[in-house]
Amino acid sequence: MIARRELVSALDSLLDQRRIPDVSNNGLQVEGNGEIRRLAFAVDSGLATIEQAAEFKADMLIVHHGLFWGQPLPAIGTHGARLRALFAANISLYAAHLPLDVHPRFGNNPSILEDAGFTVCGGFAEERGVAIGCYGTNAEGLGHGEICARLERSLGCQPFRTVGDVAGKKFFKAAAITGSGLRYVEQAAVAGAEIFLTGEGSHAAYHQAVECGIPCVFFGHYHSETIGVRRLMKHLEGEYGLDCRFIDVPTGF
Repeated sequence: MIARRELVSALDSLLDQRRIPDVSNNGLQVEGNGEIRRLAFAVDSGLATIEQAAEFKADMLIVHHGLFWGQPLPAIGTHGARLRALFAANISLYAAHLPLDVHPRFGNNPSILEDAGFTVCGGFAEERGVAIGCYGTNAEGLGHGEICARLERSLGCQPFRTVGDVAGKKFFKAAAITGSGLRYVEQAAVAGAEIFLTGEGSHAAYHQAVECGIPCVFFGHYHSETIGVRRLMKHLEGEYGLDCRFIDVPTGF
């Protein structure tokens, strides 16, 4: 057991929450139980996730996508229902968006590169002093099939699409931005990446991706961002001996 205040302070420090600018209101978003015995982890803070956290009797739910982004929302409709469910179960909600994307140990971007078989060696796509993406190398080179097989073991899925020519090629330098990262593909190409790993794309960014000349591999927004919360969960489980559970609510996107 650990006091909520102590755990929140440790998380804020571990994830360097205050240093990293973000549209998400990162950190403790909803205050629940003051003592933490059980922790639930998830990508999103949808109602289905909250209800499963309540069934688990979690004292805190740690998510990548929280409920508050910039300006406050009225507590009505679906937003109100999610808040009522948290309050009814006395569950605290803690969010870590961009800080969990870029963290060197638990971040979605470095983690997906490492699990794909690359050694992280730098960052790119800097915004307000923070490198959003990262790139890594593999001296022997990896084929598209091997990269996908490694990430299937890690993410639990095959990519739903690959744009670009990968046949017979080995890739020595890869870049990654999970979630909706395709808009950064040109910056990945400028950084020297030969293949780009991401979550989802968009119609508007398709031609840019093709014209950059590097294959783009899409694992879906949801699945590409399960990796960070799972790594963070393992760390906190070992550090504090808490009962932890990952709540898997895939969206198909």
